[in-house]
Amino acid sequence: MTDTPTWSRRRLLRTAAFAGLGLAAAPGLLTACGGGGGDAATVRVALGWIANVEFAGFWLAQDRGYYEEEGLQVEFIPGGPNAPQPTATLAAGGAEIAVPVALQAFLSAVNEGNDFVTYATMFQSAPSALLSLADRPVRTAADLVGARVLGQQGVQPYIEAAMRLAGVPTDYTFIPAGFEPSPLLEGQGDVYTCFATNQPIYLEQQGMVEGTDFFVTTYEEMGLPQYAGMLCSDRAWLDANRDTVVRFMRATVRGWQDNAADPAVAANLAVTDFGADLGLDLEQQIRENELQLEFTTSELTERSGLLRIDPDRMAGPIYEAYTAAGVAPLPEVGTVVDTSILDDVFEGQATV
Repeated sequence: MTDTPTWSRRRLLRTAAFAGLGLAAAPGLLTACGGGGGDAATVRVALGWIANVEFAGFWLAQDRGYYEEEGLQVEFIPGGPNAPQPTATLAAGGAEIAVPVALQAFLSAVNEGNDFVTYATMFQSAPSALLSLADRPVRTAADLVGARVLGQQGVQPYIEAAMRLAGVPTDYTFIPAGFEPSPLLEGQGDVYTCFATNQPIYLEQQGMVEGTDFFVTTYEEMGLPQYAGMLCSDRAWLDANRDTVVRFMRATVRGWQDNAADPAVAANLAVTDFGADLGLDLEQQIRENELQLEFTTSELTERSGLLRIDPDRMAGPIYEAYTAAGVAPLPEVGTVVDTSILDDVFEGQATV
């Protein structure tokens, strides 16, 4: 538990607006008031999940006034299991920027006829993974043959794609499961589909040790690379407001850079401020933030800065994995990815 925070009026208003956890959030309450008052550009950002530490960089940029310094008024619209997909909010004109959890959600929105462009990604490698126990570890696609797979509906194509790419029979039993791994511990299945940044923490809290008592194998390790947490906008709005997006991204990058210095800071913000009504556990949020840091970096980010997208990687191994999973059609990468926004943010450097 943490000490009772000192609440500012702005934070009280902003936190109160999270009560609806969706589009019912009152306009103007989830706000970082930009310098210049009424002249501040307003940007509404639809998130793909609840207001937890997954969005650490946004919370730091908001709390530390980075958006204000860029003359922006930012409103975050939280998502969740009962909220619309952020791409649907974007398509309906309810936001200027959407942050879908998965790359496939962005591609599906494009395939549905939306003229969307992505220009950044929170995670260089998606934390989607498989969780298994020491008595039947799953470290490769071959280990899935004959396994009882506990998971959420919709993951089957990716499990089968990993098996096809590995050249092994797609022989497994799928058992629907929720978002916590107790069925795995109870022996209802052999492996559980998870996020490497979330459900394994539950096992750690039971005193279990990764690599000894349980194993986490990401889809990327099984030959299915993908980005996650894409930032995207409608092309017409992006073209007309490019400078606004550059300023928004510059502030956001600063927030994510700060997050690497101390994962506890954004976790505290998630628990006591941005997600104060969610009953988040501080210890869990700190650990989640620690785990997600490794997914935010890559050789590309070391050279060119955080949140970068590599069009060649997307058109190559990522699209190959999606093809194996039966995802089609796949839009031409050059038409849906804009790397120039972050080029302007970093100006040839790796930090801002």
